[in-house]
Amino acid sequence: MKFKIGTIVELSAAGRKRLHNPARVFTGFGIITDYRSNGAFPYKMMWYSKGWDPQDFSAKEYELKKVKAPKSKKNKNNS
Repeated sequence: MKFKIGTIVELSAAGRKRLHNPARVFTGFGIITDYRSNGAFPYKMMWYSKGWDPQDFSAKEYELKKVKAPKSKKNKNNS
């Protein structure tokens, strides 16, 4: 299990190439809610996208990647 429950994820490049993923998941993010090791799509998550209601979504591990926090912009003159 690569992602823990509660991890914030988005589609990886491989996930974007898959034609079976609905349009609403190409933007936004998901929060992992469950993991089933014996399932065809083991990661269950709640997916949030602008303009869409939150919905359940399932995916394989290679279709997902962790969302990286944006780097803070520090002003070098004020340090």
